[in-house]
Amino acid sequence: MKNSILYILMFLSLGLMAQDKNTHTDFVILTSQFDQLEPILITAESLSSKDNFQIVLYGKDVKQITEPEMEKYLIWAEKSEAKFFVCQMSLNRLKIEKSELPSGIEIVDNAFLYSLQLQKKGYKTLNL
Repeated sequence: MKNSILYILMFLSLGLMAQDKNTHTDFVILTSQFDQLEPILITAESLSSKDNFQIVLYGKDVKQITEPEMEKYLIWAEKSEAKFFVCQMSLNRLKIEKSELPSGIEIVDNAFLYSLQLQKKGYKTLNL
């Protein structure tokens, strides 16, 4: 009897461990602060490659994505399997043309609406 309980507990714990390995979490991070990209990418890098990690830039700091420094963040994001998005409303407000954006950045119409749509799909959201 004692051994049976031990075996049952062992199988249950193995089953729970197997479930943990197969789960993943999707994240969307909204940020209006360009200087937050480094800690955001450190976080993306530390997560499992099964996780979907999206970074959405909006606000006045969007103008900095056209600077040469952005290239290092894009390379880092690619290695971390994170994806960059930028808010079209911010681009319009700052008069930045799509042709000025580096490759690897996708455009969403509205950062907040996009985030809400992803939340409905089960994404965890953080706004910095």
